[in-house]
Amino acid sequence: MGSRIPITKLHEHPKDSSSDTSTVVQDWDKLVKPQPNQVDAKLKALIYRLFDELDSGSWNSRINETGGSCQPSNAAVRAYVSQLRNGVSTILGQGPIPRNQSWSDAVAYARAVIQEPQDTVQRSKATWARSCSTIHHELKKRFGQGVKSMAVEGCAQLVVDHYLGKRLSVSHVDKEESFRQHFLTLKPSLAYYPNSSPLAVGAYESAFLSCSLVASAWLSTEEALKYAAICNLSVCDDYWNFTGTETEVRLRLVAQSIGAAFDFGDKAANVLIDGTALQAVGSSEEVSLQSAMAWRAVCGGATAYNGHTLANDTLEEGLIAPQVILAIHDLFDWRTDIAAGNSENGFSAAYGLRIADPFHAYLEAALLLAGSHARSGAYAIASIAIAAFTACRYSSYKYLTVEVEFPNPCSRCTELLQELTIEAGFSGAPKSPPKTFEEGEQVRLLCQLWADRYEDSGLIQLGLSWFQSLVDTGTIRIFDALVKIPGIDKNAGWV
Repeated sequence: MGSRIPITKLHEHPKDSSSDTSTVVQDWDKLVKPQPNQVDAKLKALIYRLFDELDSGSWNSRINETGGSCQPSNAAVRAYVSQLRNGVSTILGQGPIPRNQSWSDAVAYARAVIQEPQDTVQRSKATWARSCSTIHHELKKRFGQGVKSMAVEGCAQLVVDHYLGKRLSVSHVDKEESFRQHFLTLKPSLAYYPNSSPLAVGAYESAFLSCSLVASAWLSTEEALKYAAICNLSVCDDYWNFTGTETEVRLRLVAQSIGAAFDFGDKAANVLIDGTALQAVGSSEEVSLQSAMAWRAVCGGATAYNGHTLANDTLEEGLIAPQVILAIHDLFDWRTDIAAGNSENGFSAAYGLRIADPFHAYLEAALLLAGSHARSGAYAIASIAIAAFTACRYSSYKYLTVEVEFPNPCSRCTELLQELTIEAGFSGAPKSPPKTFEEGEQVRLLCQLWADRYEDSGLIQLGLSWFQSLVDTGTIRIFDALVKIPGIDKNAGWV
């Protein structure tokens, strides 16, 4: 089991070098040098305005306009201001970062995201991908184009086999409508303002919260929350198609990511760059449940959250949390992904493999992997469960309102989940998740206390309890796209 280590080990920077990079990429011909991305006049103006806000303290009043339920702690405010200032300075070319290849690539990538966000194959082939993390490169050895193609085939074939070729017939949550309906009522953490910004709110509820909870497996609450800001960079690329005009918010989020990486040293710079590879293709010809999990961990932007980067875990142990994170994420998203024609889901790859019961097979494989390093697995499962039932973007609670008969619970899955829960130091205490947005309000308040005041109210145990309830009762099958259930968002047209 990986253990917590003194955070000073993560802060060490090696001596400056113009050529150092932690990971050597052999296939240089496959990398494409991006267009120069110097800071343009518009971005410079935004940067100087942000400096003025930091110097005057006026940024604080903008946060207060969000109307949060709790006052951020002084420590949280100091951490945010420090990360933001360091990050903005670095983007401008004046920051305190080491002058080596990894950091040069990180800054180039950050500038590109601010000025031209995108989630494309071209992004994954940019020269800065040479500085991606060891975790990233190891996972890429375990999947290739074959498993991605299998997911495309599975996504399309499932609709033909079970829904007469009409993907909108798949009962699912309309994530866009759910987000639009509720996001203005949310009270995000101090860094994620204004709450009228879909990018700020989306980054907070769909990424930052769950990433910080996972990171707390190896870091203190305060350090986990500082570190989790690294997620902002990849979110800005991932959400580019509906937040492209939010340049000011994107500048702040990306700057905070750079500042967070600086706080934690060169390994953090490498995992920061992993976000460029959301459309990466690995080198393996294997097509299996295991290769699907490796693919999704890389392309889901989860590689930063592991005990190899943050603690003393081996490389193999460090691969577990990223894969479990995305497996559980894909479980909750499968119906919506099928309805949207989005093949980027491990469960669709499982269907493409023509496994008799793909949902159960992928879930059991995820639980087996989680149990191989219980701390990684437990924190990964719990953090995604919290997001699934409290984030308005996911709105998984809507599924729990339908009445349908499910197959009997799987005793093997119940046993696997129970064993890893106990081994990780938590309790077997099943509890039903929220069934409405309103029922999740108290937990969202606990999340805000976690983010802004560093108060741990047992969110990991709660997330595990929710997942235990789903597995123990068999209700987990509500997310199985092969199970016919009444319509949820019947007028969904966003797909």
